[in-house]
Amino acid sequence: MGRDYAFTTSDVLVIALAFALFVLIRQATRSRKAPLPPGPPGLPILGNAFDIPKEQAWIPFRDLSSKYGDVIALSALGRTLIVLSSVEAAVDLLDKRSAIYSDRADSVLVEMIGWTWNLAFKRYGDDWRRVRRLFWQHFQPNAVGQYQAVQQRDVRDLLRRLLNAPADLDDEMKLTLTKTILNAVHGLPKDSVTHRYVDILTASEAGIAEAFTPGAFLVEFLPWLRHVPPWVPGAGWQRKVREWRGQSDAIREEPFEAAMEAINCGDSEPSMLTELLEKASEDGLDEDAIKDTTAVAFGGQHPLSFASHHNRTIVSIPKPARTPYANRLTDNAQVGHSTHAPSQTAATVHAFILAMILHPSAQQRAQSELAAAVGPDRLPVHADRTSLPYVDATVKDILRWHNVVPLGVAHRCIREDEYHGWRIPEGAIVMPNAWAILHDPEVFPEPDVFRPERFLGEDGKPRSDVLDPGSVAFGFGRRICPGQHFAEDALFIAIASLLHVFDFSHALDEQGKPIPVEAKMTSGFLSYVEDFKYSIRPRSSAAEALIKGEPVVA
Repeated sequence: MGRDYAFTTSDVLVIALAFALFVLIRQATRSRKAPLPPGPPGLPILGNAFDIPKEQAWIPFRDLSSKYGDVIALSALGRTLIVLSSVEAAVDLLDKRSAIYSDRADSVLVEMIGWTWNLAFKRYGDDWRRVRRLFWQHFQPNAVGQYQAVQQRDVRDLLRRLLNAPADLDDEMKLTLTKTILNAVHGLPKDSVTHRYVDILTASEAGIAEAFTPGAFLVEFLPWLRHVPPWVPGAGWQRKVREWRGQSDAIREEPFEAAMEAINCGDSEPSMLTELLEKASEDGLDEDAIKDTTAVAFGGQHPLSFASHHNRTIVSIPKPARTPYANRLTDNAQVGHSTHAPSQTAATVHAFILAMILHPSAQQRAQSELAAAVGPDRLPVHADRTSLPYVDATVKDILRWHNVVPLGVAHRCIREDEYHGWRIPEGAIVMPNAWAILHDPEVFPEPDVFRPERFLGEDGKPRSDVLDPGSVAFGFGRRICPGQHFAEDALFIAIASLLHVFDFSHALDEQGKPIPVEAKMTSGFLSYVEDFKYSIRPRSSAAEALIKGEPVVA
């Protein structure tokens, strides 16, 4: 009988020597070809394994680009990493040559965790095209307008909940976005969407944030480690992977099961799922294709996906009984404490609050514009956007100032290419440093300063000669996030509505002094603003009446 996943010292030594020989032969072959893009010198065999940063990697990569140029190359254990730090390089390769730069790396962790259904990680090919086409039909620019009424309804519910529990803005924003997407995609009535679904996404995406931090798991470089049992010293990561697998399954299965139950009970609302089911026979869709597509909308696209950021605590999510999951009630506190902002749209709103506290003049200018364009008698709607250029510029500068996915999701080159005399090898991982692009002082003067005015001319109208942060924050080429337009609509209506009726300011300590806040970001595949305390209160009695839906007394 053979050994069951046991490795002797001799086995490991033979594998290591074979790998070293492979790397040396590969490097000797490469030396006769065009050079790689410039980058820091590496060590024999190991290459730049020790140069790849693990903490806030977008900043060291930006620093390397300042020294070597906007296209740099690093190698580690036989793999080539290309980092792009300018919008020109990203567009040239990922947009204009998207036919060969639209693949994803063959990730062992994606397979082990069970995220092969996730469009963001799916390999480029027929299956990816099928799921993306189905998704795009419901979220293209001409289609997302159908969701605006739901977004407005859910944001107004959010305002009412915040009036009673202002300390819970982060938590309630997550629930609001979850209600909107599960109604639009699965047809679940809003009252049936509870914190249970928020918890599923928070737990699952915490694992994704940890798993896909560059260099965090050696199994991505040495795939045979997947066969090492979890009881072997140093293989405890296997237990994490097994738990993440269960969470991935919950994202794909639980909303679908709840939706099918609602359909059978006659409680379902028109949705993406009902349309897919109606067209399943004529389009040749099976249940797996439908589950994949709806799961992508719920938890698999970066503007709508979730992740815990502060302690990255991985929690077990047991499947609930078939009884309503009670909404949590909270005290009517006046001070909020930011713990984490799991959805990337919610995380951007979270960063917006921080920006308003640090830059009160921007808050006041946006509120003055809302007062003039919308007036005191109603709440903003999507149709007001063209009349609110400063609010729209605020949304743009939040996307620029704090990008939740600072290094994007890495692309893979499917065949050897040449760019500016440099060789991009087949299989190279190509990573757009979105943070560096959006903090390039040549494009955005004083990039670390939040300043919506940078997108407006002297006449207060939008400028067309400034890079739109959305064209970077949501990715490039054929892998651009297809949920971008839905996310931007959700972000606009949330920010405009919050500004119209609430004031955001420093929380006060026991002596009545403002508690300082700082713009500090967490590290990882997903990055969030660190904890801070804040105060939120209705702007006036008229604003409070507007939130409640009562007549506003002049």
